[in-house]
Amino acid sequence: MALAACGEHAGSRLPGAPGALRATAGNASVSLSFDAPALRGQSNISTFVATCTAPGETLSGRSAASPVGVAGMTNGLRYACTVSASNSAGTGAPSSTVELTPRAAQANSLASAYRAARWAPGMSVTFPSECSMTIWPGARPNHAVDAFYLAPPLQGAAAAKALARTAVSGMPLVVTEYRGDGVQTPISFNVCPAKASTTTATNAGVIGVMISGASLYKAAEIVGHRASALKDNASYCFKNQAGKSDVAHFIDNCNGHPTPANAGNSYHYHGLSPCVTAQVDKEDGPSHLIGVALDGFPIYGDRNIDGKPVALSQLDACNGITSATPEFRQGIYHYVLPGDSKEHNSSMRCYAGTVPSKELAAAQAAGFCYSAPPAGSTSGFAPAMKM
Repeated sequence: MALAACGEHAGSRLPGAPGALRATAGNASVSLSFDAPALRGQSNISTFVATCTAPGETLSGRSAASPVGVAGMTNGLRYACTVSASNSAGTGAPSSTVELTPRAAQANSLASAYRAARWAPGMSVTFPSECSMTIWPGARPNHAVDAFYLAPPLQGAAAAKALARTAVSGMPLVVTEYRGDGVQTPISFNVCPAKASTTTATNAGVIGVMISGASLYKAAEIVGHRASALKDNASYCFKNQAGKSDVAHFIDNCNGHPTPANAGNSYHYHGLSPCVTAQVDKEDGPSHLIGVALDGFPIYGDRNIDGKPVALSQLDACNGITSATPEFRQGIYHYVLPGDSKEHNSSMRCYAGTVPSKELAAAQAAGFCYSAPPAGSTSGFAPAMKM
């Protein structure tokens, strides 16, 4: 039997434990850095093996040197990880344990930013999980609104009773009192969004929710219509109940108006609202987060991190851009609402991410400015849907 060399014993055939284990959590993954063992064993270390465990789940990764990556994790689940060294004799003792929770690349930042957003008092904004958020829009925004508006007559009302017509489309309008007490329904958002391989055109109805409590709609009153709502504006002078002269507008100075759902008792915008940006932005300063689109990406005003206007040429087809914002200094994909446009790019034109079919259906059912023209109609418009 051969004698062991001086200082050698049976345990030294295997490598020692790696030291100073450090973890960097990522999207469904972790990177584990460490110091190599002082004792390599009977031969050179060939492989470092990382093992991460969670209830009902064990994952591993391998590397010839630090760091070692482990993929395929479940975001939001707590893992305990170790690293061991291997040589020709086998695998040595594991390192000390480090615990971590992987999260989607934008999950932490988006969830944190949405939690910290200046939501209107009384709004319900909850986070059922790390990647989901539920918002109950308000029936009335938290800024001043007009007492009366020009609105399309409800279905069944005679168009001949119209007191005014929109500037471009000629849609008939009547004076309607705004009450703002309609019942609202919750909307769920994926706040770990990713850009899809193809974009999806924005729907009629709600396409986002703003911090004011009101909703954002696309630029046009109806899908495919040639006139944007901001360009189709109209006004009408009348005597109010007190006998004093008053003016009703189709679109108010906040770039919004009532939604026919609930007989006009809710409110939405068709572009950037100065009444919303005034709540979070300073003059000549950067735009701050003012809303969330149905696909989970944030919505901003028209100024960059330096307080300079964002050029339309910088935006993609959906009005999106990846750049730094006050909430995301490292940069993030977000939608921009141009402040000087009354065309179809005044609001989002498509979704860069994915909107679940259930939420899309709920958004479309939340109310339209007016319905599609009936079969055989050549008017280009129809009375509003009665919701």
